[in-house]
Amino acid sequence: MSARVPPFESRWKYDLIALCDRLLADDPDAVEECVAFLEAETFGLWHGRARAVMARRLKHRPLSKSQQQRVARAVLGRLVRGRFSEGFKDQLRLVLHLDPERAFVSARGVPAGAPEHARRYAAWVLAHEPQRHAAPGTSFAAMTD
Repeated sequence: MSARVPPFESRWKYDLIALCDRLLADDPDAVEECVAFLEAETFGLWHGRARAVMARRLKHRPLSKSQQQRVARAVLGRLVRGRFSEGFKDQLRLVLHLDPERAFVSARGVPAGAPEHARRYAAWVLAHEPQRHAAPGTSFAAMTD
């Protein structure tokens, strides 16, 4: 990972498209650069969309444990703060793929006073959680009686 990464705030749409396309090749520098971009708090033109594309493509790339943790921390931090932009579900899908338990814990930690969009996305994450205490064949209605 020797390539110097320019400041992310200055990235233009076409620079980001080129970076996303590098994920299609076996380029470990691109994987690391994309993980770093996912961590960055930028809101430039096409930045949210680029994160969505990166997240979809990173699901098919091997990530180190450290990279997995960095992605999960960044994305779930955005969820809890309610500070995210377009394509955020793609980032959440990546975290559900990498570390579902952490995703469920974070989603349950979204405060009741959080913005409505954050609560809605937290509920979406929790909808992917397997039923923990249900016996095989037990309906949801029977569990809530």
